[in-house]
Formats: sequence, C-alpha cells, structure tokens
Amino acid sequence: MDTANEVPADLRAIAAYLSLDNSPTTIVTHPSRDQQQSERDWRVLYSNPAFQKLPDVAHQLDDIRHALNRSLPVDRPLTALHGEVLEGGLWRARVSDDYCILIAEARVEQVPPTVKDGTSHTSKAADLDWIQSDRPDLSPWNKFFRDYDWASTSLGPMSSWSEVLRLYVLSMMSNPQPRLLVWGEDMALIYNEQVVPLLGAKHPSCLGQNVKHAFAESWSEIVPVVETAYGGEVKSVNCFPLPILRHGFLEECYFSFTALPVVDGDGRSCGMLSELTESTTLVTAERRRYTVNQLGTQLNRLNTLAELWPVVLAQMDAAELDVPYAILYTVNTEITETVASETTSIDSRAALPKYAQLVGTVGVPGDHSGVLKSFPLSDTKADGQGIWQACNDAWNSGELLVLSSEKETLPPALAIAVPDRGFGEQVKIATISPIKAMAGSEPLAILVWGLNPRSVFGGEYQVFRTVFVDILAKAAALIQLPHEQQRAQKIAEDVNHALAQQLRLTTLKAERSEARFKRLADVSPTGMFLFDASGLPLYANEQCLEMLKITEAEYLAIRDSDGLAQRVHEEDVDEYREVWTTMTERKMPITAEFRLRPSLQVNTQNGTESDTWLSVTAFPEIESDGTVSSMQGWLTDISHRKFNEKLLAQRLEDALENKRQTENFMDMHSHEIRNPLSAILQSADSIETLLSSIELPLHDENMVVPTHVGEDIMDAVQTIILCAQHQKRIVDDILTLSKLDASLLVMSPDKVQVPSLVTKALKMYEAEIGRAGIDAQLCIEPTYDELDVNWVVLDSSRLLQVIINLLTNSIKFTQYSEERKIKICIGASYQKPTGKHHGISFIEPQQIRTSRSPVQEWPGGEDLYLQFAVYDTGRGLGEDEMKLLFQRFRQASPKTYKQYGGSGLGLYISRELCELQGGQIGVSCGNGKTVFTFFVKAKRWLPGEEEDIAALPVPVRYASASSSPVVYSKGGSTTLNDEADQLGTPREENGNMIENFHPRQQPFARQQSFGAANQMPVFYTSQVKARKDSSENGQKALHVLIVEDNLINQKVMSQQLRRAGCTVHVANHGIECLNFLESSTYCSSTTPLSVVLLDLEMPEMDGLTCIREIRRREAAGSIISHVPVIAVTANARSEQINNAIEAGMDQVVTKPFRIPELVPQMERLVAEVGG
Repeated sequence: MDTANEVPADLRAIAAYLSLDNSPTTIVTHPSRDQQQSERDWRVLYSNPAFQKLPDVAHQLDDIRHALNRSLPVDRPLTALHGEVLEGGLWRARVSDDYCILIAEARVEQVPPTVKDGTSHTSKAADLDWIQSDRPDLSPWNKFFRDYDWASTSLGPMSSWSEVLRLYVLSMMSNPQPRLLVWGEDMALIYNEQVVPLLGAKHPSCLGQNVKHAFAESWSEIVPVVETAYGGEVKSVNCFPLPILRHGFLEECYFSFTALPVVDGDGRSCGMLSELTESTTLVTAERRRYTVNQLGTQLNRLNTLAELWPVVLAQMDAAELDVPYAILYTVNTEITETVASETTSIDSRAALPKYAQLVGTVGVPGDHSGVLKSFPLSDTKADGQGIWQACNDAWNSGELLVLSSEKETLPPALAIAVPDRGFGEQVKIATISPIKAMAGSEPLAILVWGLNPRSVFGGEYQVFRTVFVDILAKAAALIQLPHEQQRAQKIAEDVNHALAQQLRLTTLKAERSEARFKRLADVSPTGMFLFDASGLPLYANEQCLEMLKITEAEYLAIRDSDGLAQRVHEEDVDEYREVWTTMTERKMPITAEFRLRPSLQVNTQNGTESDTWLSVTAFPEIESDGTVSSMQGWLTDISHRKFNEKLLAQRLEDALENKRQTENFMDMHSHEIRNPLSAILQSADSIETLLSSIELPLHDENMVVPTHVGEDIMDAVQTIILCAQHQKRIVDDILTLSKLDASLLVMSPDKVQVPSLVTKALKMYEAEIGRAGIDAQLCIEPTYDELDVNWVVLDSSRLLQVIINLLTNSIKFTQYSEERKIKICIGASYQKPTGKHHGISFIEPQQIRTSRSPVQEWPGGEDLYLQFAVYDTGRGLGEDEMKLLFQRFRQASPKTYKQYGGSGLGLYISRELCELQGGQIGVSCGNGKTVFTFFVKAKRWLPGEEEDIAALPVPVRYASASSSPVVYSKGGSTTLNDEADQLGTPREENGNMIENFHPRQQPFARQQSFGAANQMPVFYTSQVKARKDSSENGQKALHVLIVEDNLINQKVMSQQLRRAGCTVHVANHGIECLNFLESSTYCSSTTPLSVVLLDLEMPEMDGLTCIREIRRREAAGSIISHVPVIAVTANARSEQINNAIEAGMDQVVTKPFRIPELVPQMERLVAEVGG
C-alpha cells in the first residue's frame, strides 16, 4: 500500500507521520506461527514515499523478507527484533503489537554494474596528487584545503607531510562520504568537505587543531574511541550522541561511525580514520514515533473529555527531551444548568463569555508565575499580558501561534529552563495550539508546548507536533460528538416547546400589525407595493395604483416583472430591468427614477404635456437560506420636480448663452468702434502735419493752399467723416436694440410709395453695387398691380431699415461670388402671406414680444399685407447656419465675420421690426440662390387724409448701421456722398449710367437694372519717397510692412508713416505678409524690411496664425533672423493682448493710436532686435 489512508485504522497516524519522513521506511505484518521459516511470508502494509523512490523496490522488499526470516528464528517472538539491525546491516526493526516497522539504517543504493572482465585502468599517482603539485582544475574545497595555513599547525606545511599522510588525505578528499582523520601525537584533525555541515560554526577553526577542541562538549565519551583506534583496534559506534554548535545554538546530533587505525610505513599506529554518518533524524524520528504511537494507543480507550486531558499530559510528560514543559487549558462557559434550561435560543450559549481553565502542566508547577489558573477569552485584544494575551490570540484565530525569544514574542515567564527536561537548557520557542473537535467549531482546549531547545523547529520536529495535536483533536471529536448530539436535541425540544407557546401570540400580533399597516398605507401620500421574487404582485395601496395609472384588477393580473415594464417609458426599460436584477440576483436595495409611457403623461399648468416621473425606493426581503422571498418599496411622484429642474436648466443654459453672446458682441463692437477711431486720430494728425508743412500763416485771408496739400487734407477730412458715420451707425444699432428690449420703439405712420422707398435704398448703395460688379434689379410682382396699390400708410423708416439690412447683407455675401446678382421683389395681398410663393416658411413670432403695430388706429382705408423678397447669388447657407439666423448676436457661421464683417445684429433687428409691424420674416437657400422674404401690415391711403396723418406724432429717426454703409472692399475705399447727392441728378460711375428713381419726377420701372462694370481690385506694394528724408536727422529710414485688411486704416497709416520718413509696404492679410517676407532680406532676398505692423482680425489668415507661422519658420531656419512684429489691433481686453504676446508678437499697440507715438516705439524695437 502506498497511501496512509489504505492502512489499518490503528496505523494511520503513524503512516501519516512516516509519509513526511525522508528515511525509507516500510511496515510489514507478523507471519503466522504455523508457517515454516523457509516459507513464511511477511506481508507489506505500507511503504512511505522515500521507500518508493528506491531503485528496484520489488528487489528491496525481497531482501527485507529474507533478512527477516534469517534474523528471526521460528521459536522467537516478534518483539525480539525490536531495535535490532537486520542481517546485512541495512535495516533497523521497530516492533509495535503485531507490526514491524523497518527503517533504513544506512544509504540503500542499487548495486552498481560489474566491471568488465580484464578491463582495468591505472593512473599515475602524480596525476592525482594535487598536494605536491598545483593543478588549475581543483575544486573550491581542494583549493581551500591546499591554501590553508598548515604551517601554523602541528602538521607543518604540506610540503613536509609524509607520503602516508598525503595518501590518506588524497583518498579521504575524493570520498563522497563524510570522512575524518586524526593524525599524530598531537591528534591533529583533518576532514573532507562532507564533514563541514556536521561541524557547523566550528569550521574552519578546528581544521589542523587538536581533536579535543572540535568535540569538547563530548570529549569524555569520544576519548575511549580514539584511544582504541590509536591502539590498533577497529571500533564501530551506532547513534553516538555528539551535540554540535550550528544554526546558532548547540544542536542535538547523533552520529554512527567506524574508527579505523592508521598505520605508518613502519607498521606503527599513527592516527585514526573515522567513517562518519549522521543519524540524528533516525534517532529523533524513532523517539517521536514512539510517543505518537503510545498516544494513539492510549486515546482509543477513552470515553470522556475528563479522561482525555490527563492521558495527554502523561504522554507529554514521558517525552522529556521533546516536551520541556506543557500547559493545558480547557475552554469553558460559566453558565448554570438552571439558566441553560430556561434558554430558548440555540445561539445563546455561543453568546456567553468564554473562560480558559487550567487542567494540568508538565515540567512546571501549577503555581508557576507564568501559569494562570484561569482567564477570560475575548474576540477583541485581551487586556492581559504574557500567556493570557497569546492564548487569546490563538483562540480567536483558531491557528497555531509560534512564540520566539528571538522575535521577543515569547513571554519571559515561559522562556525558562526545566531541570531534567529538554537537556536542562532554556526554552527559546513555544507553540500555542487551539484544539478543535471539528473544523469551523470553537476550540475545546488550548495547549501551550515548550519546544526542545536543541532541536530546529521545522521538518521532522514540526511534523511530530502536528501529528500529536491532530491525534488529540480527533480523539476529542470522537468523544464530543455524542454529547453534542444530546445537547442539540435537548435544545431543539426546548425551542419547539417555547415556539408552540408563542405561535398563537405571534399570530394574533401579526394580524393586528397587518391591520394597522393597511390603515397606515391607505392614508399614506406615498405609494407602497409588495412583490414576490418572481414578480407576482402581492399588495399595493391606492396611491401606488393611482401613480401607475392602473386599476387593482390590472395590478393583480401581472404575472412577472415584464408586466410593469410595459408601463415604463421605452428609454427607461433597460434601467428598470437592471434595477429588478439588482434586487433579485444581487440582493441589494435600490433607488431609481423612471418615466411612464407617453400615453400616461400628465398636463402641466400651462397646458403642455410633460413626462410622468416616479421615484422608487425598494429592497429585497432575504430568507435565512439566502434566497429572496419578496420585494417591497415606495413610489413618489416627482413629475413637478423634474419639470422645474428641466425649466431651471434651460433658463440657466439660456442665461449662459446670452452672456457668451453679449461678450462676443461687446468684443466685436469694441473692435468696430476702435478701428475707425484710429483712422480718425491718424487723419487728424495728417491734417496737422500737412498744414504745418506749407509753412504759411493760417490767419492770412489770402493764403493759397497747394493743390496736393488740399487734396490730402480733403481726403483726410472725408476719412474722418466716414469713420465717424460708421461709429454712429454702430451706436445707433445698439440704441435700436436697447429700445427693442425696453419696449420703447413705437411705430410712426407715414404716407409712402413703396417702390420709391426700395429705389431709394438701391440708390444709396449704387456705388458699392457698382464696385462689386453686382447686377441689381427691382421687380414689381403682378399682385401689386392687381390690387392697384399706390400710396400706403406705414412706418417708412422702419420698413427702409429692414430693406437696407437685407440689401447690405446680400451685397456682403455676393461680392465674392462668380455670379453676382441681386433682385428685390415687391408684392401685396389681402390675406396674411404664407411664404410658399417664394418657397420659404416664415419664422414663428417670439412669444416674449407681441406685435405693437397700431395699424387699426391709423387713418386710411382697407388693410394690406406688403411682401418683400431679396434674392442673391451669394455663398448660400447650410441647414445648421440657417438655424442661427435672426438670433441675437449670432451669425450664420463664425467664419463669415472675418470674411464679410457684420455685428450679428442686423437680421435680429430686422426680425424684431417685422414683428412690430405685424409681419414675419424667413429665409430659404438652394440652387445657388438665397432669398430673404418678409411682410408687414399697412393701410391703403385715401385722398384727403393728409391732415390726419399730420396730426400723428412725428417719428424720431434712428438710422440703422446699414442705412448709409461704409464700404471696406478689396478694390479700395470710396467716398460716400450725402443723401441729396445720391437721389439727385443722374451721374456716370464706372462707365454705366445710374437712373434717378425719385418718386416725384418719373413713373416706376417694373424691372430696373442697377448693374456696374466688372472691375477686379488688386493689392499693391507702394514705395513713395518720404516728404522728409530721415537721413537728414541722422536716422536710418524704417522699412515698414503694414498688414491690414481695412483699406481706410491701411491708407491713412501708409500716408502718415511715409510723412514720418518711412518706406511703406502693404498687405491685406497674413498670406500676403508671408509672401512678402520671402522676398525680403529676412529670407536672403533684396527687399529691405525693418518692422511689421500686423493686424489681428483679417480674412484668409488672421494675425495670430501669421505670427505663429513666422516664428515657426524662424525656428526652422527658413527665416534667417528674428523679425520685429508689432500687433496693431482693436482688441483691447487684457486676455486678448496676452494671447497676442504668447503667440509671438514683440509688442501690442491697441487702437486708437497716433503715428508720432508709434514711430519711436518701432525705432526702439528695431534697435533692440538689431542690437
């Protein structure tokens, strides 16, 4: 048998112990007495793993049987073999009852194969003698041995050794077994490498010294053996006790050896050769096996725990060496039988406090200072010290606890030496073992065990302690089991009796509790429900049914969890099922929010439908076996809270968006106001410079201004006027918006002919239309003539403002298209227009501002609706861009501002003005055309009502920002004439005749063209000689590149810098700037350049992108040196200035600024960079 579980029950403990032993061991049975010696069969019951690893196991077993038959005559009892070595000297016998345990006495090896006959090999002695001649292939030990300081010993240097000594040493060093040589009269000790582990800490100090120093602890026992060998006799010793100082302490060791005399060349004894084998494990294992065997034999006959503990202590008392001392405590509950009989809870005893009670001791008296009579056990850290604390920790953990003096965990009271036990030395390690009857149960006892101070706690010793405790625990379990069964039966009977008495009372209480609960649930404002684990409804109060919009019959008809899922909103069904899974499978409480299906929505106070939101809090009821029996919870209607949260979030989002748009609006208009202001200041400086240059007294009435000076002055004056008008228009737009927000803008009626009003708008922008090469047309639709519309009553200024806004918008987006056409259509109807005629849908009026058009109060005839459509062939709009139109401070695309300009207010104001006049506005885009359509409400004018109209309040006119626009085009800036010039006599511009459409001088044309000849503007680089040569002042003339898309600012700055003595180059955007740099001296070309004045807001490439590209090229080496760049911008906020500096600008100058102040700053920057 190979496993411990297959041997007889009374041998299993010993077999388990032997399975961990490294010595080959087998157990055989005693043969029957009637068998003859020659035929007796010793049956093998168990062989440990070490035996199974032997070569040819079957052959080994046959040898054992033959040796047993030869060593045990038929007439002798089996006990005669106990402790004897069998014939052959390989196996030692141990007898227990009818079993014989055979332990390997020496190393058992397979017989080596025989050497072939006639084959031999003779080596020259000199080849192996590494003592006389050094060899490079010596092992580390031989090298150490050869280099040892032998001259300091009685043997002298190796060169003086005799041939006999040298041959014995060479033979001993080549032997794989431990060999030890004592030489000469001084008994010098020499040993091979295999002896080193046996000597421990005494190596290498004992090498070459007197053998007495190496074995001083046992010298009195060793002297007879040595003297016998010196006397020429052979001496064999088995299991000789020889303690060795190793592993840091004096260790219990046993050796078996044969002492052979060493004879010199004269035949005299000169030393001793010892063939040494350590048998420590053999001795200790046998001793401990005997203890375990005796314990198992004694415990089989016990019936109570009271009998068990003394037997255990007696067996430990017999193990004097392996158990220096032992202390045994039992774990008890201090509870009287009266209290126990009245207890109705099975777990009540487990809840009572536990105490450790002393049973007995071994090696120490019961009144020793380290032994406590009793102490309480707690599941928390004990308040006591020493053994109390250690036992409490072991009881809580249920595991072995090792206490060590080295780790300072062994209490000083237990680190003691016990006379006549454990070699009489101080115990350094003790173990505390909780004794459990069954796995998972509380310990019955606690065993404190002081360990052998001369033995390493590990391997075979640790196995011995484990087997000992296991045998003890199993015996306790066998004894405890019947008592536990009887106790459990009595407790069960007591519990059944008590429950039978309480059942009726509990039933009555449950019925009363259910009635109270139902009354409470019926009046609760919260919905309450109860389901079983499968989703079958058990209960719901009225509020729950009302919230779910379900009747009680429908509720009780639900068969599973999917029944309620049909009433949950489609988007929340997955979350509902996840919540159900959390309760049924994960067994966790939940809190969630759900919407009901749209068919179950509720109406809010303003009449609109809103989702029904329910908040649910529920938890599973879990049985003792861990299954879910039911689920209960509460419902709360949170629809109003959700509606308010949604409304609040929307208002917050609107407020944040309005704030963002307002900030963008302020930045944009700050930029638009600062730009012309800079041109105004520079133009004023220009006039001052020009007047100073003529060197004539200004008070002279006959002063004649040179022609070129007068032209420059007039050009500067016109620039100032245009820029001031531009600023005024921006302010007017802001004022109009403010009046709209404050509801202060009112409609003022006036008699007007609508076609002449549209013609007026076209005449105002004829110059810009001509420069852009746009073909503009006015179209009167048939509906206008069919209704015979002539004079109407409406607010002409507000209508003109809308038309101008749409017209300038079309010009702005059409001027860069390949096909440039604009057409304005006028129509009329009695019914409110739908927009289908022009393929658009009007935008719904805003709820926050209703129409305040007093059309009904105006004098006149029947009501009319006038419809206007503005077609253009501009860039067109995408769907996302169209959604942003007509919103406050919003443009169709962020890119349109940089390319086309605009404030984002024009279309928003147009929408407001249309709605104030009882109309609407809309837009459509497709097939390369964009059309804006709007309509207003008016009255037909009747003759004789001039006095009624005159009696109405005279309107205060606030021109729009687009009413007289400043044109910034790529062809250059133009001078705009006043309204009288634009509506006066015909004039020729760009080669085309512009007709005068003044309403009082000629009839209306049904389709009039406002075309202009195409002209492609070109950007140029000018270099004009300065009026004052800066070289006269000893300064080097600056070569300045102005990068500015605003042509007025570009023109004014160029003139001023030239007058200051600078050579000026211009570019319209960042790409032209980079192209110019490639032709400058900064890129190894010929065009000189000193400094760059760079605007930030430009089309194609803005200033920040341009400066980053310049600095990148400098780092890459394509620009050979640092280019001085000054940012010239109307963006004056600190974060905008910081962004420019971080992008790479050397300096930032904010508009407005004066050239006399800018030039010194440029000179200083050029000097700093050049220096």
